[in-house]
Amino acid sequence: MKVLDAMAEEYVRDQRPANTTRAYAADWKVWVRYVTDLGIPEDSATAGALVGFVVWLEKQDAAPSTIDRRLTGAVVGLRQRGAEPAKAVTSAARAALNGYRRRLAEAGEKRGRGEAAAMTIKDLRAMSAACPDTLSGVRDRAVMLLAFSIAGRRSEVAALLVSDIVEAPEGLVVTVRTGKTGGRTVAVPYGSHEGTCPVRAWRAWLAASGITGGPALRRIDRHGRVLGGLTGQSVGTIITKAGERAGVAAHLTGHSARAGLATEARRAGHDVKTISAHTGHAPNSAVLFRYMRTVDQWSDNAAAGIGL
Repeated sequence: MKVLDAMAEEYVRDQRPANTTRAYAADWKVWVRYVTDLGIPEDSATAGALVGFVVWLEKQDAAPSTIDRRLTGAVVGLRQRGAEPAKAVTSAARAALNGYRRRLAEAGEKRGRGEAAAMTIKDLRAMSAACPDTLSGVRDRAVMLLAFSIAGRRSEVAALLVSDIVEAPEGLVVTVRTGKTGGRTVAVPYGSHEGTCPVRAWRAWLAASGITGGPALRRIDRHGRVLGGLTGQSVGTIITKAGERAGVAAHLTGHSARAGLATEARRAGHDVKTISAHTGHAPNSAVLFRYMRTVDQWSDNAAAGIGL
């Protein structure tokens, strides 16, 4: 039975995206530092060990989201080493984390960067219009419009190949090969505004760059030469700089496009099933519901229409 369990764990591990695997490895290193500080074994899977991990990170002023991720990585690492914590143990650690969140909220304190600002259609129009009339400008427009239209994580956008983007009569069919929940195929229709149409932006980049295969979105040197593919970090930088160039008030990041598509789709009246199929979120995703709540809190408000 242990052999089968080990084979199952190895199979699951092999299916994880590289970014997730790297993140878990980094989380495990933090766990090792923690147990070393306390002088306890690495495979300590008790409530005391995991709750203590939360407290240890809290004392370092880590953001709740960071602690959440570190805790998940530690649990995965323990499981891989045959020391999976009992459900009651992880529940105790989560309860400690929720207590930390509550104390921060009551004190009006914040930790970490917080959620990425959602990019709006208004932002996107301004950013597209502000792109310079250069090869880099054509590339930047394609990056942000593709990222928004497929609700792509920055790593997903960077990983796109030319062969992943296929033209159809109605627009583009984009195969997203990577992602936390596996790959997905996204239909991207023509935009109703020329400046924010992802199909036209993609065609313009293909024509200007002359690329026919390999990475879809490329680096460009100071001489205007098209080089290798972008990294996830450079996708985020392009979006941030495009927002700054256009004078967008919010600080936009690589995740703003993904959050923006989900939010704007909800504002347009699409349901959770349609949105989650497009974004790759699980239909019951807490993150997706947070995006939609920014719209729903006004469109379906208990205090509206009651005679106030």
